[in-house]
Amino acid sequence: MQTRLSSRGYGLPWGHTLSYGSRVDGATTAGPNGFRWFIAQLPQLGKDSSGNIEVILVINDGVWFNKSGSNYVARFFTLDTLTEDTTNKEFVFTDSGGRVFKFFSFDGTIATAKQGQFKSYTDQAGTTFTPTYNGSNQVTSLSAGSSPGISYNYDYYTSGNNIDRIQYVTLKRGTTNVRRLYYTYHDTSASTGNGLTGDLRTETLEQWNGSSWDNLGSSYFRYYTSDTYDSSSNPGFAHGLKFVLKPEAYDRATSGGTVDPDSLSDTTLKNYADSYFEFTSDKRVNKELVNGPCWTSSSSSSPSSYGYSFGQSSNSDGYNNWKNKNVETLPNGSTQTVYSNYSGQVMLKVFQQASSTNKWYDYVNYDSKGRVVQEATSEAVASVNEGSVGLVTLNSSTGLIRVKEYYSTTDLPNGAVLDTRRSSRAVRELRPRCGSSSTPLGRWGAKLSIPCGRISVTRATSAVDRTQRRPPMTTPFSRGPLRWSKRRRLGLPSPRRRMVRAPAIRGWSGLISTAT
Repeated sequence: MQTRLSSRGYGLPWGHTLSYGSRVDGATTAGPNGFRWFIAQLPQLGKDSSGNIEVILVINDGVWFNKSGSNYVARFFTLDTLTEDTTNKEFVFTDSGGRVFKFFSFDGTIATAKQGQFKSYTDQAGTTFTPTYNGSNQVTSLSAGSSPGISYNYDYYTSGNNIDRIQYVTLKRGTTNVRRLYYTYHDTSASTGNGLTGDLRTETLEQWNGSSWDNLGSSYFRYYTSDTYDSSSNPGFAHGLKFVLKPEAYDRATSGGTVDPDSLSDTTLKNYADSYFEFTSDKRVNKELVNGPCWTSSSSSSPSSYGYSFGQSSNSDGYNNWKNKNVETLPNGSTQTVYSNYSGQVMLKVFQQASSTNKWYDYVNYDSKGRVVQEATSEAVASVNEGSVGLVTLNSSTGLIRVKEYYSTTDLPNGAVLDTRRSSRAVRELRPRCGSSSTPLGRWGAKLSIPCGRISVTRATSAVDRTQRRPPMTTPFSRGPLRWSKRRRLGLPSPRRRMVRAPAIRGWSGLISTAT
């Protein structure tokens, strides 16, 4: 997640962070920063027809709570809580880190524009920060500290077709300007064909020099404008994000800002764009082109092309029953496939080398509470069968399998905690096993050296022979080893690299989410 305006003073890490959602239900009106763009620092609630509530900071990381009578029960494994205070007509969301967010409820006495909107934030130290609203129910400022203190100030367009969209977000120290973000939006009446009214067009970071604002760089966004889908001529939808140009690409494309980017054709813009997206008919990203600066008419180079596909099984819900399949095709033709269960936990990751039958596996098995109990390496995997709900058959006597066990009682002097919901991630021990039928070989804390197929486990040197490690895998947005999704709340480990959670695509400043 990239944030171009931020501060950390007075115990309030704050900023202005945008995320984009391609598959947002009911996205028929533009938000403060345009259609389908969400602001992490101005969180909000979503509500479905059953009364279930979603807490939205980053659109693809929303936390859902199912309504059960007067209570709200978190889906899956999150330790976050949500309660409704009918007296004060507010919802109180407390995350697992101790932060508390309050939102206006959906009570009919509250202005429609304010329902579900951000009311206050309380940090772990108990300090509360409350945004200020104007008469149009728009957030105008949020302050922290005093003498002089800092504040984020929001100014909106007051006329034209993009009225009520954010024009400036200004960071101040006391009354002194520090930095600001300046936003412009597409306007259908301009007839550029590059976006519809309400679509975010540019974001410009500026710095105060004492008398005026200096431009520190602009980003540019272009969109599909028609809902008439065609995989060749219009692989998108109205308000669907097509191009992203970050500041360096923007400067190259516009010759340092002297050329209007709206005057550039799609063909020309592809030569500079950091990202170009195509979608399926149901608004899932199925293709991303990156590295536009290398794609010029006079060059034989081509941009890096990433393809995405999605599939589902009819298997019943279960932690060890695969439900979703996501495939990412890398520029060199290699593929990364992720199988997950109904709750989104990764069961199996498969990396297949291009023009080869070589495959590398990472397999995870869960208990009845959705906790990781086994992690198997490639050599431990005997076969993979999509026709089987569990996908994987393990070798009985070869291949490294790491076994996790959990406390069933509380013994605080010895560090044991009863396996309650909050403490269920307290792992008692991690023990290696050679094959699925063998007895765990011992705790990782012990000194041992045991042959296990082509590898040996040696705790004394904290070494595992790396012959099973697959080739490094990168994506255009990680620029390095792939990172695991934020699955700690699900009880998953934090391995060295992860498969892309396609078809959710990390873009310039957020997520292009295709998950429902």
